[in-house]
Amino acid sequence: MDRNSSYYFAGPLAFGACDMVPLSPPVSPATRLDDGERVPRGYRVNADGTVSFRLYYPNAGAVRVQVMNTEAPVYDLRREGAFWLGTADLGTGLITVLVTVDGNEVLSPMLPIEFSANRPMNMVEVPEEDSIIDPPGCPHGSVAADFFPSAVSGKLERIHVYLPAGYETGDRRYPVLYLQHGHGENETAWVAQGHMNFIADGLIAAGKAVPSIVVMCNGMLTVEEEGGVRLAFTGGFPRMLVEEVIPYIDSRYRTLADPEHRAMAGLSMGSIQTSIITLEHPELFRYAGLFSGFLQDPLARYTRHLSPERLSAYTERYRVYFRAIGDRDHYIQNFLSDDELLARHGVACDRRIYDGAHEWKVWRHCFRDFYPLLFRE
Repeated sequence: MDRNSSYYFAGPLAFGACDMVPLSPPVSPATRLDDGERVPRGYRVNADGTVSFRLYYPNAGAVRVQVMNTEAPVYDLRREGAFWLGTADLGTGLITVLVTVDGNEVLSPMLPIEFSANRPMNMVEVPEEDSIIDPPGCPHGSVAADFFPSAVSGKLERIHVYLPAGYETGDRRYPVLYLQHGHGENETAWVAQGHMNFIADGLIAAGKAVPSIVVMCNGMLTVEEEGGVRLAFTGGFPRMLVEEVIPYIDSRYRTLADPEHRAMAGLSMGSIQTSIITLEHPELFRYAGLFSGFLQDPLARYTRHLSPERLSAYTERYRVYFRAIGDRDHYIQNFLSDDELLARHGVACDRRIYDGAHEWKVWRHCFRDFYPLLFRE
């Protein structure tokens, strides 16, 4: 694979409106290039896997780059004219980076953008040697953005819906996977960062997976309360999915609306939501997947879903129970604790350990291995 040929760009979507008042006289941005210049590529992946940065900050005194959520060192870029250059070994996969200019965090317009940590962040993509997300030469599905008024949140909620190739031109009905992101992300994450649509396209085209609809919701559900806004990811979100999203999807799309053709999976926080919903509603699902995930909730300490009777439902009703994590994940002890809980209740699962930490490189592989297990006759 030619590393230099693969660049992935992800951009978050934002809502809101404001009155734009032009400044007089107009003020030019500090990063503006002359009309005759070309916008440079902000980073390049070299043949040896290192990343070379080239960021345009003509008025800066110091520019630094650091990998987020790790103990990686800070990389000081060096000035070369109006640009700041440097090369670093950041690893492989999607890597969130923090750029600081003169000690201030900035969102660089010359690097791809993702939505994580509850805000837009810069990222770089270093493809693995056996990359599973390079778009294959096969028919591609589409990703729709739907909106519906939620009585649970009191707001207009957005969901993303992957429709496999051929959906628009046929009349067949499809099974559905409800796929959730992690804490600080939103419904765009599995497409923008996970590229699940490309992974699914390739698996379906190769005959390795049953074509299905994939629904991605904003699991960072908030509800208005006196004194502020509360995150309701263990209470409000399960209600919204069960009472509103599933009926909405079954009424709007050509689904096979029965538990034998319905699955749920999620990464990190999304795995907690998956555990809660699939344990409390075994009548709705036959497949569950926890990616870098949790049966016991280490975030909100929610426990009502962990009764012995509910745990036995996985053995009695679920055709696939998939659990996986990276070997360097900082939540590995939680994963091992869940191993012990499941063993005590005699619950079997498809258990896998991947090379990696709490990161998209692992979650992409989780999806690649979980998706082909679904909806097999």
